[in-house]
Amino acid sequence: MRKFAPQVGGSPWRDGARVLHVYLLPDLSVDQDLAQLVRACREAMKPYPITPLNDGLLHATVEMVADTTADHITGDDREALAESLRKHLEGTAPFQVMAGSPIANKAGALLDLSPDAPLADLKGQVQDAFIAARGPNVIQHDGGRHHMSLGYSWDTASSDALQSALRRISPSHAPFHVARVHIVDVQFRERARERGATAWEISWDPVAAIPLGGST
Repeated sequence: MRKFAPQVGGSPWRDGARVLHVYLLPDLSVDQDLAQLVRACREAMKPYPITPLNDGLLHATVEMVADTTADHITGDDREALAESLRKHLEGTAPFQVMAGSPIANKAGALLDLSPDAPLADLKGQVQDAFIAARGPNVIQHDGGRHHMSLGYSWDTASSDALQSALRRISPSHAPFHVARVHIVDVQFRERARERGATAWEISWDPVAAIPLGGST
């Protein structure tokens, strides 16, 4: 692995910049097996230069608003985005996917999410809602496979060694219930770490929670 560096639309993230995203946020009081899996992954990650995400920062990215930074999106624009999501997600029922196996990669560690079909359908609906609210330039990247981030690396280390540690975790899968999407105002800041290193750390402010299929 090497130091994680966030990007916006294929360009480096500016320290302190804020960008609107749609995230899936786990409710670990409901998905208690997922909470146990996450705790086991954190133990495995301890010897490595990774900033683990605490329970309140666990997330799976659905899409980002990539046409501008959040400081240029007004309150009315945010409400229009939320309303577009409500309309497009009316027919999308809550669903369950599996989180796991845990994977070490070049940017830290994550939980793979499967099966692809409900997640891909949700992403497509969110993208359609974004485009309806903001136009085609709002989508500027692919995003890769669906996953839940566990932590971001801030230095180089052996991904193979971490993967071996993660592979020893059993059970390696847990249910993840998806009942809503969250619009969040995401910020990355570069913070000092030991030995003169720096780490990108994430935070966000909630904007709106959109239930799937009219669920509560």
